[in-house]
Amino acid sequence: MELLLDTGSLRERIEALPVESFAEGDTILAAGTSTGKLFILVSGTAQVTKQDVPICQLAEPGTVLGEISALLGQPHTADVTAATACSFRVADAAEFLRCDPVAALFVATVMAKRLATANEAMVELRHELAGEKPRGVIGRALDRLGKALAPDVDPELARYMYAGWM
Repeated sequence: MELLLDTGSLRERIEALPVESFAEGDTILAAGTSTGKLFILVSGTAQVTKQDVPICQLAEPGTVLGEISALLGQPHTADVTAATACSFRVADAAEFLRCDPVAALFVATVMAKRLATANEAMVELRHELAGEKPRGVIGRALDRLGKALAPDVDPELARYMYAGWM
């Protein structure tokens, strides 16, 4: 069963957010910093880079940036620069996610789609390497990706979640 977003109210909420524009080459997010903001792409193209390695270009309106930092309470994990002139709707992450369940579901859906795509890529790579034991960097990267699919649950969170079940 797919969760259905109330796209009408979500669109209204997003369109009410202020717009920030960036010129080509401008830094939107810097790895290691904390902005407390979510950026929702309106137009243009942004380049995501991590440790000087290009990860992807984002050009689809509605793409969300800053969600990992917001949800995990940690600094941004990648550098994002404007590959072309671009604009974003910008939200205070805590207010946007905590106070609006539709907005939180929207961000969760975006992240779930990214995870599904990453899972498919990992399976494709494993099929491509079938019969071979990947060594070195590729083998270690695949092992890390596999472990990421079943991460350990924070013990404090687990105690909270299961307190009423036992």
